[in-house]
Amino acid sequence: MSPYAAPQVPAHELAGVRRPQTVNLAFWVAIVNPLLFTVLTAVVMLMAMQALSGAMPQGDGMDDFRNAIGYTVMIVMGIFIFFYLILTGLWIAFGFKLRAGRNWARITLTVLASIWAVSCLTGLVSGPINLTGSEGFELPGGLMAMSYATNALGLVGCGAFIALVFVKPSNWYFQAASHRG
Repeated sequence: MSPYAAPQVPAHELAGVRRPQTVNLAFWVAIVNPLLFTVLTAVVMLMAMQALSGAMPQGDGMDDFRNAIGYTVMIVMGIFIFFYLILTGLWIAFGFKLRAGRNWARITLTVLASIWAVSCLTGLVSGPINLTGSEGFELPGGLMAMSYATNALGLVGCGAFIALVFVKPSNWYFQAASHRG
């Protein structure tokens, strides 16, 4: 240890470290953004399922085939929503750890937010996928708008979260919290 190093901060002073507003805002972004994104994604999936069922030809004796496809799409979308809910729950749980000053939660959520941001950016650039494969079918405008809005919300939320957890007051808070133990 250097004789010129700053003295250690006593434990009783560290216990009184106030959480900066940047960490509080990041916490609320970590709560609201995944919840809103999950709800909007479910709405987009339901809209896509409705558009897909409307695009299938009617009255050609293929009712069983149409029903099978409809049930398969519903099951796949249900599985996606289930995983979205699990990831949302984990994200929120890590958000509480972040709020408590756990640097591992900040790093974990930053990595997840970065992956999520790239995914949203890809969704914004590529747009909604036309699942029908038919040339004459166009996705409804409302579905396209919801898809773009959902991805934009995710991208802005992830960018704001990452910025908030790495500004100076947040860095100081996480450093002080690491000394608390």
